[in-house]
Amino acid sequence: MDGMLLTMKRGCYMSPVGMSKPSKTALIFAYLMIYIIWGSTYLAIRFSVETIPPFFSGGARFLSAGIMLFAARFLQSGYRTTVQGWKNAFMASLLPFVISYGLITSAETVVPSSIAALLVALEPLWFCVLGWLFFNGERPAKRHYVGIILGFLGIFFLVTGDPNADFSFESSYLIWVLMLILSGLTWVTGAFISRNPKIHEDSLMSSGMQMMCGGAVMMSIHFLIVVFNGSHQAMPSFSEKSVFALIYLIIFGSLVAYSSFLWLMRVEPANRVATHAFVNPIVAVFLGWLLGGEHLSINMLVATPLIVASVILMIWAPRKGF
Repeated sequence: MDGMLLTMKRGCYMSPVGMSKPSKTALIFAYLMIYIIWGSTYLAIRFSVETIPPFFSGGARFLSAGIMLFAARFLQSGYRTTVQGWKNAFMASLLPFVISYGLITSAETVVPSSIAALLVALEPLWFCVLGWLFFNGERPAKRHYVGIILGFLGIFFLVTGDPNADFSFESSYLIWVLMLILSGLTWVTGAFISRNPKIHEDSLMSSGMQMMCGGAVMMSIHFLIVVFNGSHQAMPSFSEKSVFALIYLIIFGSLVAYSSFLWLMRVEPANRVATHAFVNPIVAVFLGWLLGGEHLSINMLVATPLIVASVILMIWAPRKGF
C-alpha cells in the first residue's frame, strides 16, 4: 500500500540517461525489502493493535517516521518548506493516511492480517474502475475487465470462506470487512484528488511532510476518542510484542522499505517495481499462517491466486493489446 500511490501515478519508464547501472546485489536487496517488508507489515499491524489503540499506533508510526525522514533529508540537503506546502501536505494526508490507514489498523483488531492484506491488494482494481468512472481515466481494456471479474470473485471467496466470520447483525466482522474495502477506495480516491499536491519538489521531503501531518492528525483523533469515551490506556499496558511490532513498522515499513521503493523507481521500470503489489499479499498470507497462527481455509487458497491474477492484469502493461 505504501508504494502503490507512486507506482500507479507514474508511468512505465526506464532509468534516467547517464545514471550508472546499479549492481544486481543492490537490486535484489531492494526488491526483497519491498517484497518481504511491505508484505509483513499487515501482520505487524495486527500485532501492534493487540494492545496499542489503532489510531495511536498509526499516529506514532507515521509521526515518528515522518520526523526522521524529514529531519534526515533537511540536514542532508538544506531544503526549506513553505506554509502552503504544509497546508497541501495536511490535505493530502487525510484520505490515504488518516482515513485509509485508520480503517486498516482498526479493522485488524477483528479481521485476520492475511484477509486484510488481500482486500487491500485490490487497490489497482479500484484505480482502474474509479479512474474510468469518476476521474476521466482511460476506458478499461479487455484484460482489465477480466481482472475486475477475478478481483470480485476473490473478494467473494475470501469473505465467505473465513471460518471465524460471523455475518449476523450482532457481529462487527462484516462491518470491518467492508471498512477494509472502503480503505482501498479512500486511498485510491485520495491518490486521484492529490495527483499534483505541490507539497515539495523533493519526493522525500514531501513524503516526510505528509507522514508528519497524517500521524499528527491520527494522534489527535486518538486523544479525542479517549476524552470522549474515557478509555485511557497507559503505555505500560502495551505488550512487548506490540511495541516491537510498532518499532518494526516505523523503521522497516515506513523508512527502509519506502526508501528502497523510491530508489527502485529511479533505476527500474515502474511496471517492474509494481510487482510488489502482487507479491505482498502472498507474503502476508504466508506470514499470517506461519507466525500469526491464522487459519488457511480452502476459500482463501482459492481467493489468493484470483486476487493476485487480478492485480497482475490491472498493473501490467503488455507491449501488445490483450
